[in-house]
Formats: sequence, C-alpha cells, structure tokens
Amino acid sequence: MAKSSDKNPRKNITLKEIAEAAHVSRMTVSLALRNHPSLPAATSRRIQSLAHKMGYRPDPDISKLMEKIRSKKLHGEGNVIAYMTAYQEQRGWWKEYTQRMYYEGAYERADLYGYRLEEFRLGDADMTEERLSKIIRHRGIDGVLIAPLPQAAHLYRSFRWDFFSCVELGYSLLSPELHRTCNHQFNTMMQLMEKLVQAGYRRIGLAMSGDQDERVNHNWRAGYLAACSIATGVRPLTMLLPAKWTRDAFARWFERHTPEVVVTVGGEVHQWMLELGMKIPREVGLANVDLSDRMVGITGINQNSRNVGAAAVDLLTSLMRVNERGIPSVPTVLKVQGNYVQGETTHRLAGM
Repeated sequence: MAKSSDKNPRKNITLKEIAEAAHVSRMTVSLALRNHPSLPAATSRRIQSLAHKMGYRPDPDISKLMEKIRSKKLHGEGNVIAYMTAYQEQRGWWKEYTQRMYYEGAYERADLYGYRLEEFRLGDADMTEERLSKIIRHRGIDGVLIAPLPQAAHLYRSFRWDFFSCVELGYSLLSPELHRTCNHQFNTMMQLMEKLVQAGYRRIGLAMSGDQDERVNHNWRAGYLAACSIATGVRPLTMLLPAKWTRDAFARWFERHTPEVVVTVGGEVHQWMLELGMKIPREVGLANVDLSDRMVGITGINQNSRNVGAAAVDLLTSLMRVNERGIPSVPTVLKVQGNYVQGETTHRLAGM
C-alpha cells in the first residue's frame, strides 16, 4: 500500500498557523488572502504562496459569513452596488427599453443577494470622474456596474478603478476594457438571418445608425456578413450604417438596393417605411434585432435584457467575493442568448 505523501495538504490549516509561519498578524493574513488593497501586492502574493504550500483551503461557508459581517460593519445603511450612468438628463436612460430591462434585472438580482442598487450619475453638472469615484469609495461601496452610455465613447478615464470591482453592461464604453455582460449580438443577428432565409427571403438589407453598430462592437454587421456568406443564394447588400441617421438617407438606400426585407434596431425604420407608403409585409418585410415592449407584432429577437442585467450582478458579486478590483488584465465577457419572435412584419415560418 502506498504511503501518503507529506506534501498532501493537511486539513484545517488555520489563519493563526499561517500568520506564525509568515511572521505577521492573523489580520494581515486575512487581508492578504482577500487581495485587500491596503496591503502591498508583494506581501499578499508571499502570504498566499505560503498558505498554498501549507495546504490551506478556505471554508466557503465561513468565507460567506465573514464577508457578510464585514459588509455590515462597512455599510451601516446596508450593502450597496453602485449603478453608474452618464446621461445628461436625469434618468434619461430610463426611456430606453433595453436599458430599463438591464436595470430591473440587475435590481432584482442584487436584492436577492441582499444588496441595494443605487444610481450614481456622471451627468450631473458639477460631477467629475474623480469626484464620482471619491463619493462611491467614501460610501464604502465595493462593487460598480457601468450602465450603457448614450453613445459609444471612451469615458471614465480619471475614475479610480483600482478601488472597485467593476462590470460593464454592453460594449458602449470603448475604453477601459472591463469585465462585461451583454446579449450575444453576433448570435442574435445570425439567428434572425437564418429565420429570414427559412421564410424565403434572399435580398436581405441591414439598415441602422452607425452608432448602433459601434456600441455593440460591430457585432451587427459581423453577424450579417457571416450569415450572408453561409446561406445559399444570399449575397450581402450594401449596408446602411450612416453617422447621420435620417429618413431621406434610408429612402435613397432602399430605392437603390430594393431589399425584400430590412433588418434594423430601434423604431425609426418601421415608422419611416409607413410614412413612405410601403406595404409591410406584402411589399417588403421588417425584422428587428432588439424587440421592445412597444414593438407589438414586429418580427425579431427578444434579447432577454433582464437576464443580461441579472448576469451582470452575478459576475460582479463573484469578483467582490474574491476582492478582484481594477481594470482586469484578461476581461471576462458573459453573453446571454436571445430568442426569435415571429411577428406580422415578415412571411411566417412553417409551423409558426
């Protein structure tokens, strides 16, 4: 019978034993194992390495309890997750259905975990990035969710990321690159295009504001081109992705390329098609990659945006639990699938 090796980890290694071996206090060991920013990174790494060699394994139940106790000590008002927005208008983001679903999903999941989601606005007239980070830190808040921006942009360059665990919703924050959750936009476009081909469409056009494509890391155009290259008998039409998004630009594009069905995002194209006298779906079809509550009867994809918001809190709390802070060297992207909705604006698929 083989003898057990002395190198095998011994059970129930305590913080006190690690502290004695490292010649530090138990508090220092506790801070080091949580990557607490109050300790030099080299000290944390040394203690973590020693703990690993000694065979230390944290008890997950005790870890959760201690995390809750520490949170209560820090936050007399209750645990808070900061929801950072950048709209100039007070709650301007609330008008956007997808963003509203992000927030509601995040709010419900945070509440389930015992946190309260609270908005912090960069858009206030006297608010700067430095001041915003000081306010959030002074409140003892560890976790930050970055809501989608009004337009895709580089922002929060002076924000003190190193103090917080951070997750972004979507791709509109072009830099810095953080952990993020989003709809699987590439798959969403591929899924919708596949359904349109099954419905008999071959001249499929993509028309939306250029910003709408940029704010999803160009996944709309990428999915469209990939789907066209795979589907039999389908060739990509010239895409309409202008910086200046107007009805006249859409009308000129439509007249020149005569698509059988238009794929878009937002509500403008539907309105413009009606104003231009187009018969939907008899003359031309319409499909939307992000259905909202106002798009009754429109064919498209439900992005399950409430689930995206919930997933953001799942990811954020996992970072907070291990005290991972700052801009990550290897960002994680957590994607949520959408589902196809058959409406009245395209030919119906068999069996639907």
